[in-house]
Amino acid sequence: MMQRNNLVKIGLWRRLLEDFRLLCALIKDYWKGEYRDVSLSAIAVLVLSVIYVLSPVDILSDFIPFLGQIDDALILLFCIYFLEKDLKKYQNWKNNRS
Repeated sequence: MMQRNNLVKIGLWRRLLEDFRLLCALIKDYWKGEYRDVSLSAIAVLVLSVIYVLSPVDILSDFIPFLGQIDDALILLFCIYFLEKDLKKYQNWKNNRS
């Protein structure tokens, strides 16, 4: 059971890392004007998430070691979860271009 649990955790981290890389590529292609099929709500969530993470005002103060970064991480996880549909659309577009 312990080994399966670790594999699930590794799979989750791998997926989050892949989604984050895909998000960075999407932002780059959007910035260059090569890909524009992104919903307005996705752009709003991304911008608000970045503002929250960079803002010194948080639900949990960043000065509290470890705990201060939890709310930032949760906001970023929510952002990636919310953008999942747009990321899949972008991945399909990217795959079909090759």
